[in-house]
Amino acid sequence: MLERHNRAFKEWAVSCDAMRRGEQILLIRKGGVREEGGVFQISDSEFFLMPTYEHQNARLLKPEYLPRLAECLARERDPNVIVIDSYAVVTAIHQARDEEQVQGVARECIWNDTYTQERFNFNPYDPLYLVVLRVYRLPKPYTVSMLPEYGGCKSWVTLAEALSTEGAVPVISDAEFEARRRAMALG
Repeated sequence: MLERHNRAFKEWAVSCDAMRRGEQILLIRKGGVREEGGVFQISDSEFFLMPTYEHQNARLLKPEYLPRLAECLARERDPNVIVIDSYAVVTAIHQARDEEQVQGVARECIWNDTYTQERFNFNPYDPLYLVVLRVYRLPKPYTVSMLPEYGGCKSWVTLAEALSTEGAVPVISDAEFEARRRAMALG
């Protein structure tokens, strides 16, 4: 893991919460409308998780995550700052073949079948990626000013300054992570 880094990955706040709790180790991603170079790609193998509140949609979540979404949306927050409390390392990237494959690994994410179906149907010629993450909890959260360049429908953000990962601890044990990763049988 890098000691300092300035890249962040924008993701639904409810998803960041699930990753920080160790409930989710998989991202299903096709990307935002304004991606770097016009297409989604994993441009960094390590990054901070940047919670976003745009596009969170209850109808795309598994029922057990609906109360968490409500909590997340009800939390008082300052739109001028972002709280970053997690760091992720990519351990594998797979291109999804079909909806059945994604449903087979769905236990590792918060999204329901409707989300998967919509991701496959959105820009159907672009690949859908399954990204396995090893997530770490930072010893204390960073409060970062929300700069104009962080906004918009894009996945990646370069932070104005590098943040430290010193003292970050895995959200789940090595043994649990390996067992869950192997159980996905992605290859």
